[in-house]
Amino acid sequence: MFTGIIESEGTISSLVKKGADTSINILFDQATLDDIKPGDSIAVNGVCLTVEAITNNELSFYLSVESISKIADLKLNQKVNLERSLKINERISGHFVFGHVDGVCTITEIAELDGCQRWLLKAPKELIKYIAKKGSVSLSGVSLTVNSVSDYVFSINLIPFTLSHTTLKYNKAGDKLNIEIDMLARYVESINKK
Repeated sequence: MFTGIIESEGTISSLVKKGADTSINILFDQATLDDIKPGDSIAVNGVCLTVEAITNNELSFYLSVESISKIADLKLNQKVNLERSLKINERISGHFVFGHVDGVCTITEIAELDGCQRWLLKAPKELIKYIAKKGSVSLSGVSLTVNSVSDYVFSINLIPFTLSHTTLKYNKAGDKLNIEIDMLARYVESINKK
């Protein structure tokens, strides 16, 4: 489990297909993420992955075909958000993020607003019902508050701190991002179905 508060950025240094699965290596800052060991869970752009190996300043992961089918495309040299799993005895500054990506949304517009950015995003039809005004959503692993929802489009505001401390600063209109809806919305629907 994670909080959606990004700790560091990494860079994809290799992507190797293994049948339908993929092996991925990510360069990371050892000074920031100093206590990682094989077997740890790390959120990579919001996707919970298990560290298979650590070599110098490189983390190795294995992505199954199931994970690949749910997430935005990964590219060589792509910057990614990294977050270690939550420690129970620490503050929770974002919201509970499980690292189980629900799908991919598309940035339709980015507007500059006094040093901040207002983003409009188009969500998949099957996910928009879970996105609520003033609710939480995770985009590429970043915990964000939803400002508005209309049809299949929702909006968020990004403050300067979030832009400077995450890979969202590299995004532009048309880009696709991993989206994880708030877990509470899933449980509410599950209860209502019973």
